Amino acid sequence: MKMTLLICFALFAGSSYAQEQSVLKPEEITKLVPSEFKGYYEDGASKSSLIKMGDIRYSLCERRFSKTKQKIKILLFDYKEAPIMYKQAMRKWNNEIVETDTLILRHIERENCTGWESYNKQAGTAQIFLGICDRFFLMISGENVELASLQDVLATFPFQTYPK
Repeated sequence: MKMTLLICFALFAGSSYAQEQSVLKPEEITKLVPSEFKGYYEDGASKSSLIKMGDIRYSLCERRFSKTKQKIKILLFDYKEAPIMYKQAMRKWNNEIVETDTLILRHIERENCTGWESYNKQAGTAQIFLGICDRFFLMISGENVELASLQDVLATFPFQTYPK
């Protein structure tokens, strides 16, 4: 009897551990990306997938939004089972700060999040890159969009509810 209980406990503990360590399924990661933003409409259906490359697995969600000539693209990666890819994505930040009349490149931080944002006034492009809980990597890019608009989009993400 004790052996049976011990085996059941080990199986239960092992399965919950595996679930905690697992990358999110495509339908789960899609729920982490807001589906609407003030003044924008979703431009096409959201896409999500689970990508496998050898022993590495990660999930990805992509959503696009439009408002007249303004375009916003959101990519959210779950690198839970691909920490090397997370590190590579975060390595691109070089702590350089540039702020001129036409160009901004600077570090940003939120609770459990770190990244950078950029804005090129001449090209009309803005980008935010954010590492979340040392697991997720978020890219928000905009065409004909000011950085303040992308910051408003970023504020709609419920990062406190993201799995660790």
